Amino acid sequence: MAKHCAAAPLRRFVTVTTLLTALAWSSAGAAQQFDVPDGFVIAPEADTDISEDWTRVTAIRPAEGPFSELSTIALRAVRGEVTDPDAWLAARLTAQIGDPRAVEEVFTSPDSPFSDPVFDALKKSLPELFAGLQDLGRIPLHFCEKPTTGYNASGEFRELFCNYTFGPVRQFVVLRLQDTKKGWYFTEIKTMNERRLRHLVAIANSFTVSE
Repeated sequence: MAKHCAAAPLRRFVTVTTLLTALAWSSAGAAQQFDVPDGFVIAPEADTDISEDWTRVTAIRPAEGPFSELSTIALRAVRGEVTDPDAWLAARLTAQIGDPRAVEEVFTSPDSPFSDPVFDALKKSLPELFAGLQDLGRIPLHFCEKPTTGYNASGEFRELFCNYTFGPVRQFVVLRLQDTKKGWYFTEIKTMNERRLRHLVAIANSFTVSE
């Protein structure tokens, strides 16, 4: 199993199986399935997430709250065959950390532990921190481990694990590419919280495709 794929079972979660209908151009009758625990929701990806190489299927993120937009699993169906999975993943790696306004809300929401005035200095430095992460994105593979092979409920996949750090801001990015024998699927996991990363990886590990 890949170094960053293993996750202990989250026993406190009540598992809810969610079936998602496949897009028309993919394998006929196929459906994608995750075990989605309480506290997470199925949501469409942003309209800005567009590529000629894949089609959006769905996204999973924590239930609505000031932090929910910062942690996501995005599932995409790949168009066509992939001859070199490692090169394919590397070519699609970015250091995008989402909308800076979403992070600003983390500090301004009355429910956020960071809304206290003690964090005012950090709030003022957010533009600089985001600019720094964007600079890191110009050399993205420098912050990634070598591609590894992992296994989930659908079998073997290739994974690229990256950890971008700039000041107090961290961004975890996990990219997976998998041939399920019913089509290729690309999974992207993004979060700024290491504990949340374990939750998202556990959900991603439950991924299956059925007829």
